[in-house]
Amino acid sequence: MAELVNQERRAFLRRGAMGAGALWTFSLETLLARQLVESPRVPGPYGAVSPKLDETTGLPLLQLPDGFRYRTFSWTGDMLADGVPCPASHDGMAVVDKADEPGHIILVRNHEQSAGMPFANKSAIVATEAGAGGTTNLLFDTTSGTWKRAWASLTGTRRNCAGGVTPWGSWITAEELTDAGYGWCYDVGKEAGDPTPLKAMGRFSHEAIMIDPRTGHVYETEDAGNTSGFYKFVPNESGKLKAGGDLFMLGVKDQPTIDLGVAYPLGTRWPVIWVRITDPHASEQSLFAQGMANGAARFRRLEGAWWGDRVGYFLSTSGGQIREGQVFEYDPANETLKLIYDSPAAIECNNPDNMTVTPRGGLLLCEDGNVVAEGDRLIGLTLEGQTFVFAINNVNLTTAYNTRVVARDYRQSEMAGACYSPDGRWLFVNIQSPGITFAITGPWGTGPL
Repeated sequence: MAELVNQERRAFLRRGAMGAGALWTFSLETLLARQLVESPRVPGPYGAVSPKLDETTGLPLLQLPDGFRYRTFSWTGDMLADGVPCPASHDGMAVVDKADEPGHIILVRNHEQSAGMPFANKSAIVATEAGAGGTTNLLFDTTSGTWKRAWASLTGTRRNCAGGVTPWGSWITAEELTDAGYGWCYDVGKEAGDPTPLKAMGRFSHEAIMIDPRTGHVYETEDAGNTSGFYKFVPNESGKLKAGGDLFMLGVKDQPTIDLGVAYPLGTRWPVIWVRITDPHASEQSLFAQGMANGAARFRRLEGAWWGDRVGYFLSTSGGQIREGQVFEYDPANETLKLIYDSPAAIECNNPDNMTVTPRGGLLLCEDGNVVAEGDRLIGLTLEGQTFVFAINNVNLTTAYNTRVVARDYRQSEMAGACYSPDGRWLFVNIQSPGITFAITGPWGTGPL
């Protein structure tokens, strides 16, 4: 019975990604043919974007193509269902499981807060007494398109930036720092999180997590500037991360300490090796230093990651020809890494951070660049390697929303946590500051998102 439940969860979570995971592997010729030149932005397959009113507040918080609509929920400071004020700094997020009610799903959302008191006084979900970060869970009804409630699920952590969804119906939330006592991953279920750190997965400046459901191997990105690595955790027991395992760092065969964060031709493919990390707790030497000492590869600010069907994708926020971002494809069956995108200009894609595989055969990137004047954006990436703007942050408050959300211009705040409902009808995303969660729907069938 337990295996049947796990199979259903895997199908539930992977349904939207199967098309993209299958199609991207056949796009090499078009990627190689693409010319990397700076060009003016043109409307994408959904058309030009313009301000649209939030169905919850009536405010023009997003620019979207015509036909799309959205509802916000759980702003910073709003009261959660358990009486806890919603913490700030909404970041990584994913749909983890179905709820008991038909059509209802549960999301887990990160809050990238740092040192401070836990935001919820619930001992069962408090990891430490000096961390203000953590996660909240949200209930959404896909049938009616309404938010139902939200509640605290883990606190006492620090800088919960990204993470990743698991095949067994939970979210691995990750701390993006290496302060003493922090820098770990935690498992958060559909009701509550486990405050016990998953230490075998390593202590470093964590970003995203993705899991190959066929093997149970966990892939982890590191955001540590020009000294960032890509890691693989092999659990002793698949699906039981607390049972320990072995940690490795990616390298390239016959090219020790190669720098993969610089310019390479699109479609470049590297044969992968894995270097063992002997001290995952980093008690004496950082994990990156351990890997480099044995020939592992260097990246520049690895952040978002998401598993497709057969392959996984991750991005380098400041890598590439002009340091505007790269997207890589990892194929575990052939043990190869391939460069599938390198932004040629900020107007095309400006330092992507979080990412997701879309239900209709593309990738969706969340910008964190703060240099495009119109505001941070959601960027679609097609099979042909072309980008287009799907959404623009339009949050410019002339009056305070509540006592914790003051009136000011938030348009340069990053988009984060993009993910889809299993039926592919709803896109969920956060704007980190002032801290807002969105549910977006519309005529998806006309394009790759």
